[in-house]
Amino acid sequence: MIDSDVSAYVNGAYAVALSFLAVLTIAVVLRGLHWAKRARELERKP
Repeated sequence: MIDSDVSAYVNGAYAVALSFLAVLTIAVVLRGLHWAKRARELERKP
């Protein structure tokens, strides 16, 4: 019984960590695209 509880907890923690990493990766990618776009716009201006 304890083993199943522990494995369920580990699986839940693993799922939370994976979703957190996914959100973090998406946020970083979107921010990188946003800043690249702004940098290009600033370069065009004299």
